Amino acid sequence: MLPGCKVFSIRASSMGEYMRFLLAAVAALVLAACGRSVNNQVESQPTTGIIGGTLVAEGTTIAQSIVGIYDAKNEAICTGSLIADGIVLTAAHCVFDSEPNKLQVIFATDVMAVMGTSEPDIKAELMRDVVDFKYHEKYNPDEQEENEFDWSDIALIKFKGTTPAGYKPAVMLQDPKAVRPGMKAVMAGYGVTSVKTYPVEARKVKNLKEAIANGDVICDDGYKDCEELSMSGDGELQETYATIAHVVRSEIRLDESEGRATCSGDSGGPIFLEQNGQYFIIGVTSRGSMLCNKVGVYTNVPYYRDWISFNLKKL
Repeated sequence: MLPGCKVFSIRASSMGEYMRFLLAAVAALVLAACGRSVNNQVESQPTTGIIGGTLVAEGTTIAQSIVGIYDAKNEAICTGSLIADGIVLTAAHCVFDSEPNKLQVIFATDVMAVMGTSEPDIKAELMRDVVDFKYHEKYNPDEQEENEFDWSDIALIKFKGTTPAGYKPAVMLQDPKAVRPGMKAVMAGYGVTSVKTYPVEARKVKNLKEAIANGDVICDDGYKDCEELSMSGDGELQETYATIAHVVRSEIRLDESEGRATCSGDSGGPIFLEQNGQYFIIGVTSRGSMLCNKVGVYTNVPYYRDWISFNLKKL
């Protein structure tokens, strides 16, 4: 991450009280350069869900298709959507630096409760081992750091075993032209519910450049004004909504400036359009503003419908 820029992270955060919401080895990427004004006061976004959202009840339409993804290699949690028997749709950066045998799919509205249980029967019922995954061939974080658009941040995961009772595949929207600015999109995921920043002196931060690269600290161009980031959440499935601001080629951008946003831990999760009481997946959570309070960027699912269909058959 570069200081003094408008930073769009990959929804990564530092080790929390319960779990590191590190969403891939790639910690933060720059979307567009600009000056940054650092507020010397503590900023906080306390919420009861996702950022400005609410808990999703078990058995509801949204809960029936959303899953957690645990990466043991990177101690990471992402979100995904069941789209076919044994297949989960997620973001490329959720699997890019991992291996199939290090990944598990969790069918629950509270992923931390399932992962932390000592009951083997519960884990056997609600957790599935991953046997393969495929991320888009154009996804390459090393080459995309300076790109504003078209990251191809999309992936499919294949898990072993049957789908637990109460779950069924979500329906993907097929027509890219049906996604337009001004529409309301519903977002869901297991991510951070509160973001706070605290002023900190750069000289007092150990390994400052590493802290900036990891998304733990953000500074202005001259490293004079810095803030330490603190994110928290409990790993429960939450939902909220925001307005579609732009549809830019293969990506959808939401206006998340009104206190409703996805954040760390929501990566790979879906955004939906609701039509006549049915939810259609239109996007996959890719990246967004560091404080989860400006813009969210989502991979356009209808744009990649042919890639999804082709790789579904291969998996």
